Amino acid sequence: MASEKQVLGSWGENLVKDHCPCPKCKKTKTFKLLPQNFKCADLICDFCGFLAQVKSTRVKNVNILPKTILGAAWLPQKERMNAFIYFPVYLVPQIQIPSATHL
Repeated sequence: MASEKQVLGSWGENLVKDHCPCPKCKKTKTFKLLPQNFKCADLICDFCGFLAQVKSTRVKNVNILPKTILGAAWLPQKERMNAFIYFPVYLVPQIQIPSATHL
């Protein structure tokens, strides 16, 4: 069974896949999910090969960027950036709904 964080991550990846055009080739509906645990990338455009990473997070206000993003493979990303290889990160905020125990 998937953890709460895995469900949130899958939700964000599918949201980007289904609603965002590829920023490189501008085609719609071309993003495909990569296998889980693929380093530094979650989606690939099956037309032009563009790679993207998706980070989903729960926030109280979707208009304010979070101060931190957890779960990113920062060491492999830093190594790629040092080699001038950049994968964009889509940040997908989800509104955090307080549970009944927090009211």
